[in-house]
Amino acid sequence: MRHRVDHRKLGRTASHRRAMLRNMVTSLFISERITTTDAKAKEARRLAERLITRAKKGYAAHRDGDKAVALAHWRQAARVVHDTDVLRKLFEEIAPQYLERNGGYTRIVRLGTRLGDNAREVLLELVDTDVTLKPKAQGAAAEAEGEKAAKAPKRKAKAKGKDSAEDEKAADKKAKPRTKTKAKAKSKSKAESKAKTKTKTKAKSKSKTKTKAKG
Repeated sequence: MRHRVDHRKLGRTASHRRAMLRNMVTSLFISERITTTDAKAKEARRLAERLITRAKKGYAAHRDGDKAVALAHWRQAARVVHDTDVLRKLFEEIAPQYLERNGGYTRIVRLGTRLGDNAREVLLELVDTDVTLKPKAQGAAAEAEGEKAAKAPKRKAKAKGKDSAEDEKAADKKAKPRTKTKAKAKSKSKAESKAKTKTKTKAKSKSKTKTKAKG
């Protein structure tokens, strides 16, 4: 029994898992919305909300003039987010929006299952930002349906291409016997011409031998 289970291992080693979650959180702060699987989103949400809380404390400390505390929070967040531009956005743009919100900075919206491995896909996004001010679960689902609809004509075109290729092959097969009969006729005519020339040469040789014998 796994007592006191704290997190999902996600089928990865500790270093690989930390790197993956770090990249996911960085992408979330950059684009404010990412698409991933359900288990990964739940693990990335924990880390992202902790970082936003730290950024809120750092922003409040810097606003009050306590630069040492603000710098400490900046350095702690920099252990996870290595890009300084993303850190600056986190402390200067994202954190001020959530000063009056006590947690719940992100939302997870289910999108359905993924083609191939049937994994549950979700949309992980920040709450009440300029990009995600309105919930776009329906829009994301519509985009997914649009992609499927766009793929459907391609499949139909491929099927039509296969049918046309099969028709061409059938036509080639029908045309090949004609070419074979033509080739046979040509070979027969060549054989007949060769036979005629042989008979002519034999007749000439016989006539020559007869004339020699008379002489």
